[in-house]
Amino acid sequence: MNKKIARGRDNLKNKNTGVPKRRKQTPVSREIEAYLTSGEETYSLLKLAVAFKNLGIPAQAVKRVTKEAIRENIALHNPMFDSYSLFLHTNLQDLTSSFDASDFIERSWQYMPMILQNREYLLLHEQEKYPIFVDKYNYDEPLYKFSNNINFQNETTFKRRKIQNSNDVQFYTNKDEKMLFAKVININFAPISHKLIKQVKKTLNEDDQKRIIYSPELYNRTFSISYYVMLDGDPKRCHSFLRYDSAVEPHKNVFFKGDQREEVYGTVADNPHFHFNNEDDGLLCIKKYRDKDRHTRWKTGRCNAIDCKHLISYLQSLDKKSTSEIENLFDSGKHYNMPFLKMKLLGRKVELPTVDNLLKKFLSKKEESEGKFIDCLNREFNEKVTKGKTAGCFSKLITTLELLNFITTKRAKTDKLSELEILSNLEVEVASEVVNAISHTHHKILEKDYKPKYVIDGGFICREQSANDKTEELAEDIGFIDCEDSEVEDENQ
Repeated sequence: MNKKIARGRDNLKNKNTGVPKRRKQTPVSREIEAYLTSGEETYSLLKLAVAFKNLGIPAQAVKRVTKEAIRENIALHNPMFDSYSLFLHTNLQDLTSSFDASDFIERSWQYMPMILQNREYLLLHEQEKYPIFVDKYNYDEPLYKFSNNINFQNETTFKRRKIQNSNDVQFYTNKDEKMLFAKVININFAPISHKLIKQVKKTLNEDDQKRIIYSPELYNRTFSISYYVMLDGDPKRCHSFLRYDSAVEPHKNVFFKGDQREEVYGTVADNPHFHFNNEDDGLLCIKKYRDKDRHTRWKTGRCNAIDCKHLISYLQSLDKKSTSEIENLFDSGKHYNMPFLKMKLLGRKVELPTVDNLLKKFLSKKEESEGKFIDCLNREFNEKVTKGKTAGCFSKLITTLELLNFITTKRAKTDKLSELEILSNLEVEVASEVVNAISHTHHKILEKDYKPKYVIDGGFICREQSANDKTEELAEDIGFIDCEDSEVEDENQ
């Protein structure tokens, strides 16, 4: 072959590699591109609906046209975005024996758009989930200690900005052992002002210096629990379907006019709140941007949220309805992208430990002084908790959601670092139980012949430093910081 022709062929191959197909833009696709690449405040769904109305698109067709156009935009960057299976492509024994957790920890999947159908999201919620044994995982330590911490790919940036970031990861399969899930618990303390931290630290005793990260005046605390399904059982193709968030700022919901969820969810979700991912939000709330290397990335896993107050009200309304009313709602598809309507239809109670038992378990490894504070919390909560609840499907869940709201309120009313630490740790334990209950997650590991049936290598767990050691090191390190105020970025995607 002529060398010049061969070089030209190779150059053409290189030029086309990884480059999304370009299509001729239409007025609709131009508006969609502007919506996807702009912030919610500058280009809202309302503004998009007005633009489409000016293009002559009927109001009743705007949502459908928007979703179709976003799908087309996604396909230009990821042609395989709707090519997946919720189920494993191989048997679980083979998969776990060769499972590479680094593929999951790299989190490259978080930047690639992947949209499931509503019925698939609901199917994921209702699956009973059983933990897979992770070798080297310390099952004796409470979650809030993050003794099984792992480092995601952004730890270098966090360390440079003096952010304490801890994670816990556990893996699950469904009852039929045909699906693979991951549950990630993350807590993040980002300094607001290094100068102020340095000044305040000088006024604190030694114990409070170690607890300084719990001060809301000095650190922005974000806490989340996320549930993922591994599509085809592939840790490189993960998709979020449930998330609990507890952060500084409330979540502003995004709805087209007439969306019935707005009345159930509210326009703003206070903290803490839950995200039940669904097809509509997966498309309508997605955004894209270019990173520092000019690569297109997508902000995925974004969807509308419901806070504890609105969720409690919704669950109470379900528990009050008759069987025929529940059947009518179910037949009409009035589930609002949450799993609770089907639970009520099936008469399945959401099982949770009582608040007393949750606090007793939390207290089991606490000092006497901390125990006195927990006892006071328990008495105060029992005085405030909703009275006269019937033993409905959601009675225990409602009470525990009230506890989460109570913890959040107490955190906002105290400036004692010892109390703030206890309240932060307590939320980790309580929220984890709530997410487990909602997602039908069991505690008992699958066994065969009195041994773990499946084992995942836990080499990804960081053993060189505990969360408590990190806190102490951070407190010591602050004394040497002398820099300008740090601008805290939003890390939540």
